[in-house]
Amino acid sequence: MTDRHGDAATVVLLAALPPARAAQVWPIPSDPSFAGAVYPMLFPRDLSIFVERWSADYAANPKHGDRNGGRSVMYEWIEEELVPAPHHDGAVLMLFSGLTAEPGRPLLTWLLARPIVTERLFTRIFTTPGVKAASLAQRDLLPHGDGTIRTVVVPGLVKAGLWTRDFVVESTQSALRSDLSEYQKRWFASLARDLAL
Repeated sequence: MTDRHGDAATVVLLAALPPARAAQVWPIPSDPSFAGAVYPMLFPRDLSIFVERWSADYAANPKHGDRNGGRSVMYEWIEEELVPAPHHDGAVLMLFSGLTAEPGRPLLTWLLARPIVTERLFTRIFTTPGVKAASLAQRDLLPHGDGTIRTVVVPGLVKAGLWTRDFVVESTQSALRSDLSEYQKRWFASLARDLAL
């Protein structure tokens, strides 16, 4: 059986289920362009059910690669304004997890191409509590050659004009005063040093 056969079987299953049950089906179709089109076609008024469920699933278990794989297609729906940005913090965690793009320059390039996602979700990095296996501090500890979120992505968004330095300074100071964990606050303390605060 090929991936196409598996994708066809998944679509048949999805079409037979109500949206809340269909949002629990995994894996999603493996071809991102196909997955990006099939859900809006089958559930045009119910995409919010999917993005909220997928966000919650990610926050509950970021390491569940089989279930989480491919679900980053939801960001394309948000960028195309087919669905509002989800309220669940898992959407923010998944955004910088590597499912969309690797940290550093690849993530910066990805975010610059998606200003709506950047404005409505990525700005929430300053207020979103991390979970085990999904936090800014943990993500930036992993080795990668294209920089980190702190050293490349945040300054790159300011340089490109999507964020202002004042926004980053105020948001960083607010994060340091918040009830985020001390582990997360260390990441923001490093960002504050970068900003010469």
